Amino acid sequence: MATKEDFADLKIIMMGIETRLNSVEKNLTQLISYIKSEVGQVKSDLSITKNDVGQLRQDHNELERGVGHLESQFNCLETGKLEALKIDLDKKLASLKESQVLHEKHDRKYNILIYEIEQKQNEIIWEVLDNFLVKDLGIEKFKVDSFPIANAHRIPSKAPVVGTKRPGAITVRFMHYSVKQCVMANAYKVANSKLRIVDDQPVILKEAHNDLAKIAYNSRTNEKLKTRIRARGVHLILETRLNARGVLNVRKCISCV
Repeated sequence: MATKEDFADLKIIMMGIETRLNSVEKNLTQLISYIKSEVGQVKSDLSITKNDVGQLRQDHNELERGVGHLESQFNCLETGKLEALKIDLDKKLASLKESQVLHEKHDRKYNILIYEIEQKQNEIIWEVLDNFLVKDLGIEKFKVDSFPIANAHRIPSKAPVVGTKRPGAITVRFMHYSVKQCVMANAYKVANSKLRIVDDQPVILKEAHNDLAKIAYNSRTNEKLKTRIRARGVHLILETRLNARGVLNVRKCISCV
């Protein structure tokens, strides 16, 4: 049977246990408070981090849009510059080509070409030319003898006709433009023959003139129109009219640049 001393000892033990439990509870409470505080701090830091990440994403998107806009502007600017440069180069090339054609045209302004004069072996070109000017064009002999001519020669024909070659054209270079004009003023006298006398021009102008001549022939033949081909710089213009007193109308214009 338990004695009072036993109860007293038991009480002392229980009080010690209670004291220890109180201490453990206090420590546990402090630990829980600390953990809650740390969790709160972590949540706060996480929230701040999320906000920072969101701001960074927004900044990145804005930067990306800005770069895209700048790239678009740059491409437009480069395209515009390239187009402007191409237009400028095209203009300069056209101007150079026009200058070249005009220079060649000016260099040949003293020249004429005579086609379909019979070509003989061992011919003397000066005698052939003298005969053409006097007999075919009807220019007085004394005038022909006074014409200062720098050069005259045959140009080999390229197109064979019925197994034989056409006679080569004769190119004549006069020393004075007025002499050439005098000769050309009599060119109409061979208009109804196979002989032809024309201005010597750059190849590109000759080709354009030939194209217009075909159209002019059809206009004269089929439409019974009067025709005229005239040059204005590097442009050749075909004009037509009903009769000699009619108003000239532009049928076609060819630019040789």
